[in-house]
Amino acid sequence: MKYYELLECAKFLQKFKFIGHISRVEDNTLRIDFNSLTLYANMQRGASTLFLCDNFQKGKRYQAPFDIVLSKRFSNVSVDSLEVIGEDRVLAIKVSQKNSYKIVRSVLFLEFTGKNTNAIILDENEIVVEALRHIDKNVSYRSIKTGEKLAPLPKYQIDRNFKPIDDVENFLYKEYEKMQGESLQNLKNSKSAALKKKIAKFETLLNNLENEKELKIKARDFNLKATILLSNRHLLISDTKECELKDFEGNNHKIILNENGIQNTIDDFFTKSKRLKQRAKSIHVEKENLSEKVEFLNKLLNTVLSSKSKEEVEILLPKSTPKVKNEVQNSMFGVFFAGGYKIMVGKNEKGNVQLLKTAKKNDIWFHVKDIPSSHVILKTDKSNISDEIIVFCAKLCLNFSGVNAGIYEVDYTQRRNVKVVEKAYVNYVDFKTIKVHKE
Repeated sequence: MKYYELLECAKFLQKFKFIGHISRVEDNTLRIDFNSLTLYANMQRGASTLFLCDNFQKGKRYQAPFDIVLSKRFSNVSVDSLEVIGEDRVLAIKVSQKNSYKIVRSVLFLEFTGKNTNAIILDENEIVVEALRHIDKNVSYRSIKTGEKLAPLPKYQIDRNFKPIDDVENFLYKEYEKMQGESLQNLKNSKSAALKKKIAKFETLLNNLENEKELKIKARDFNLKATILLSNRHLLISDTKECELKDFEGNNHKIILNENGIQNTIDDFFTKSKRLKQRAKSIHVEKENLSEKVEFLNKLLNTVLSSKSKEEVEILLPKSTPKVKNEVQNSMFGVFFAGGYKIMVGKNEKGNVQLLKTAKKNDIWFHVKDIPSSHVILKTDKSNISDEIIVFCAKLCLNFSGVNAGIYEVDYTQRRNVKVVEKAYVNYVDFKTIKVHKE
């Protein structure tokens, strides 16, 4: 946060004379409840700022010594002063708390100083009571330790090109939007990098697959040599290392035998021929599987990149994936968990067919109207499903269908209303339609 921005915010906040509570709501975020305003302080190094928002989702409950002291010293307190210290990017909130027998005075230093960003609780003598980050003197010239007097910050070169902020409240809301945008982009970058790495791995495997035609040629060659050796075995002496024999069409073949003799070479050639034939038969299946994985991951990547919130990204690529009982089925469709619901997306025609077979009558089925698309199943026994979940499922259906950018209609209905005609081709009734935009 820039110095002049902090100055303007401090002026705006000076009208608030009471704090109900201060608490940590994220690892590096504090919530300050003034009498008629809830302010947030992001104390992340390199990205620290004050902000306002109407729908901040509180994370876990914090019970570290810092949080206990923060709650004790900054609950139901009067604000004695709120100002920026000197020319440092430090907001000092001085408060007093009336107990039955004395007045306890405390100071909260919110230091928006880049890599040294910190939140420090002081007593009235500027002795450190607790801090968000404790810093040892072996790490920095300015140690932050409980029981020690807080040393001043070094001189900071202030940018004198001040820009007045006409509407501080609006500025603080904009700070939240900017912070969320940067946070979302960073998450997208991280998740997409991991996806791209996985895609590259499968593409390498795909590109390195043997050629089916070449495998068949090698299989025929080994079989022919084994057959020639078998039909001419009576002409060869036991210690033959190399020979030149004619096939049934009179063509010459130079054959090198292995060290274990003629019969072992014949058996070895027949075995290699059989394995190469089997490999040639299965290679197209492996190629198809790898191609489908690459295609699905590319669709997943595009869906991540087009996500509008961190919550969407975390649903698509959670930190830990819930275990799916049937891994064979899981290879046919993608599985996502959102809002307590399990959502399944067909990766291919086989996956779509399997989804139709395994879905229960009350599950909700999604399909892009009038064009071939992935089938999506929302697993549920509930009759009332939020609009957000319906929209999310419709977006998944569209994004995994490989369509171009544009506005599409997605139909959805209970599985009981879907009749399979052939494979994944269906007829359906009693459906609703939602319009979805793909960027």
